[in-house]
Formats: sequence, C-alpha cells, structure tokens
Amino acid sequence: MTVHVRSWSTDDAEALVDIYANADAELRSNIPDDRGISGAREWLDRVLAAKADGTGWALAIVEADGDLFGNVMASCIEQRHSTAWISYWLTASARGRGLASSALRTLVDVAHDELDVYRLELGYRVNNPASAAVARAAGFLVEGREREKLLYDGVRFDTEVCARLSGDPRSPGRRLPVRQ
Repeated sequence: MTVHVRSWSTDDAEALVDIYANADAELRSNIPDDRGISGAREWLDRVLAAKADGTGWALAIVEADGDLFGNVMASCIEQRHSTAWISYWLTASARGRGLASSALRTLVDVAHDELDVYRLELGYRVNNPASAAVARAAGFLVEGREREKLLYDGVRFDTEVCARLSGDPRSPGRRLPVRQ
C-alpha cells in the first residue's frame, strides 16, 4: 500500500461525509458534530483558512488510489511563543498499520523545519493507548494529566498532555511522502 500525505482540498468534502457516515466511536469523538456536507465544507474551509493565515497546517492521509484514511494537523499555531496544538485521526480500517505514527512524524518534521514551530503539544484520553503509542512513536513526552477534561456522551475522561521541542531528538521510523 502506497500512502502519502497532502493538503486538504475543498474537493474532499464528499469523501469526508463518507468517512463521517462510517465513523466508529473512536473517530466520532474527533470529528465535527455536523457530519453532513455543510459540516464537511465548513471544516475544510476552516482548515484551508488556517493554512492561509499561518495558524494551522492540516494534512490528509491518502492511499495511492485517492482513498482518504485520516488527518494529522497542527492547529492554533502561535507565532509569538512558537507553539502549536497537534491532533490526528484515522478511519477504523486504516488503524494498526503505523500510518498515524508515520504521518505524525512527517508533520513533526514539517512543523519544526518548515513552519519553524518550536513547541508542539497534544493530548489524548488516558483510556486510548493507541493514541498514546502514536505520540510516543513521534517523540512526544508526557508532561502531565488533566483530570476529567473531556466530556463524551455524559462521561468525563482524563487526558495526558504531551509535548516535543524542536531540539528534541527526531524519532526514527518511517515518514510519509508529502504530495501536493
């Protein structure tokens, strides 16, 4: 399987709706509440606007035939303090292949080397060991726990907060090619 990352496009709206329609519980907690075509277009508009104004950088994780597998993103890029918030998600069928880790390592390289962001931060639910493994594989270190930070379906979840700095050693492992 040949997988790469690329910038999102407004042409991806229909594919996002398909992903939303087939989302499992893990993915539903990471996608917009409006999962119709208008919600997909609105999300894409926000992602593209953030890229244009320098406050975000999102990459679609794509198979060679064009099928979308997921997203890896630096958002809330703040120039003064040189920080960004990192997030990622994959469709259920794409999990377990190392794609999220490879895509995140790619984004880390882009954020540090091309966007000149010094500190990258992310968080995940403590009951999500797969997300924790992705963060570790890209060199993120746990810095603390936020108690009952997230609320999904009436249930509160603790999160672990992680970060990596541009001077931290780069994680070995596969990177995905970046295509336009």
